[in-house]
Amino acid sequence: MKEPLKIDSGYISGTTVGELGKEVYAYLGIPYVAPPTGDLRWKPPQPVASWSEVRDCTVPGTQAPQAPRLLPAPVETSEDCLWLNVMTPAKNAMDKLPVIVCMHGGGYRIDSAANPTYNNFRLPQHGVVQVNVNMRLGAMGLLAHPLLSKESPHDVSGNYMLLDMRAALKWVQNNIAAFGGDPNNVTLWGYSSGSAKVIYLMASPLAKGLFRKAICQSGIPSDSLGLHPRPMKEMEELGKKLLAKLGVDKEADPLAAARALPWEKILEADSALAMEAGGLYDLWGIWDISIDGWFVPDSPLNIFQAGKQNAVPFIMGGNLGEITGPGMMLMPETIPYYVELFLGASQVNIKSYAYIFDQVPSKWRQEGCVSIHAMETIYMFGNVDEPREWELLYFLASQSGAKSKDPGVTDVDRKVSEEMMSMWTQFARTGDPNVKGLITWPAYEAVTDQYLYIADPLEVKSGFSKISPY
Repeated sequence: MKEPLKIDSGYISGTTVGELGKEVYAYLGIPYVAPPTGDLRWKPPQPVASWSEVRDCTVPGTQAPQAPRLLPAPVETSEDCLWLNVMTPAKNAMDKLPVIVCMHGGGYRIDSAANPTYNNFRLPQHGVVQVNVNMRLGAMGLLAHPLLSKESPHDVSGNYMLLDMRAALKWVQNNIAAFGGDPNNVTLWGYSSGSAKVIYLMASPLAKGLFRKAICQSGIPSDSLGLHPRPMKEMEELGKKLLAKLGVDKEADPLAAARALPWEKILEADSALAMEAGGLYDLWGIWDISIDGWFVPDSPLNIFQAGKQNAVPFIMGGNLGEITGPGMMLMPETIPYYVELFLGASQVNIKSYAYIFDQVPSKWRQEGCVSIHAMETIYMFGNVDEPREWELLYFLASQSGAKSKDPGVTDVDRKVSEEMMSMWTQFARTGDPNVKGLITWPAYEAVTDQYLYIADPLEVKSGFSKISPY
């Protein structure tokens, strides 16, 4: 790619990664809207200010304010967090490569687009432009309150996290051609709560036309992960409790007082409320998506069942150990929920593809480890030879049977990784994940109930709707 690169807000410089002849050009920490600070806290995203000098985009931005993490964060924390990474193998702006836009997981409360798992160059080397999006989280991204709703021309509040994601998709529409990407061939991707985020965008009328396909891995907007949409009025009541906990509810202008506080104080009050709520809330937080009648007119399940979703082809599935073993809490409702979404797609004549991932490295498999939550992302992003990835996963793997720090990666794992990347990028390219000479993966139909079993070897199986921990 030509340096520096021109986007609508100014020129940016990047860096080159990957092997000689298979270079990927990485542009990191690009602001896509204005920082949500000061008076812009708890408001819809606003346009980013242009810059006159070449902006250095060789390192990711900061992570959004968030609850403490079990694992060390890869970047610093700041409320100035609305940025994205672009990794492209395009040689020039005329290449028009398919685009995959990634929404990170973390239960609406933690993680960032700087997560090393998402930022390898292996997936782009398969001929796609990859965009990783950072967004507001927790109380900073989902707070609803009657005073915030009164400020809004739509009489709504909350869902700023979703509005950030829509703004990022609009940025992609306006700018991705400069990176050799095709704005008319955008695929959404999400894992864990990122998958739930993608499902909300699939269900929202305000995201219509901003993407053409979607991939949802191991996550749904329902009770199994403590993530489920709630009426906006219910979320506004939580907002009242937060402002009371902050001690600003009796101020002449409670919102101005809350906006003047350091974000650290807001997170302290948020954590205190979550602890008081107990249960899953002290793990995942109290904030959820608001059914506001605007961005989120109803629950995604109801929208799909009514055939009112954005009608795009999609891939959806999870890891077998999440469902049938101690692989982490997707619970029995997951598969029925997926099937309902598949049926909602079929009634509007949209193809969807079901999968179950079950590849486990040799040593961990022998020790009894199952295909746990997040394991498939290591394969899908081409990270199987990155020791860091297995080290990060070891805590969860050890709860699921693994005893060795070394998982025992072999050529079989590299093969499955290549196959998964090939199918995912083929789907981004065409809307059909079938790669010639690999395997025939049929679209989901209730009558055949078929899915792709991703392990070695790949296999098409029947009985997706019957997968159960019982």
